[in-house]
Amino acid sequence: MTVQTLAKKRKAAGKSPPKPYHHGGLHQALLCAAGKLLEENNIASLSLRAVAKEIGVSHTAPYRHFKDKESLLASIAGLGYEELATQISQAVESHPDDPALQLQEAGHRYVQLALKCPQCTQLMFSGILPLDDTYPEMKASSDSAFDGLKTIIEEGQARGVFKQGDVELLALAAWSGIHGLSLLLISGTLPELLSMSVDIRQLTSALTAAMLGGLRVD
Repeated sequence: MTVQTLAKKRKAAGKSPPKPYHHGGLHQALLCAAGKLLEENNIASLSLRAVAKEIGVSHTAPYRHFKDKESLLASIAGLGYEELATQISQAVESHPDDPALQLQEAGHRYVQLALKCPQCTQLMFSGILPLDDTYPEMKASSDSAFDGLKTIIEEGQARGVFKQGDVELLALAAWSGIHGLSLLLISGTLPELLSMSVDIRQLTSALTAAMLGGLRVD
């Protein structure tokens, strides 16, 4: 599910907005258009004016919902974190009572999401947006995604599957590995670094297996 699809899904959950756009209807339409333009181009080229043009409203209309470009980017990133949290939750649900498989599935889903929405992924982790309380909704979504990963680690420790240790550090180590692989795949440079053909699922499985090797109780 892409960021713009998630925005459309939110919109569909309520009443269909009348034309022309107004209030919440315009807000969701702007997010859908912004997510689409972001993936078609890049972060630098995205602008409130371009988003307004995409959906056919005045160039001043977006400013009733986003005070500037950064606040728009924060909303897009928030949707990205929200979807990541959903994917991690689904990974847990797909392998009940097996934290090791949950972690492996979460890794696969992370990479797939990054490849589907590479520009949004880079936005989320580029450091251009403050992850403090400046944008509370984005921060809450980000925390939810990381908490999902920490829950997997905690469950593994409770079951005696994973080594004891600081949960945040172990979760960060797992996240960093998968994120690094995702960025290499997004950049397109990975095939040049490997002597073998690139199979995304095989690479993800190998990396998560290595992570699990470090996490498992001997």
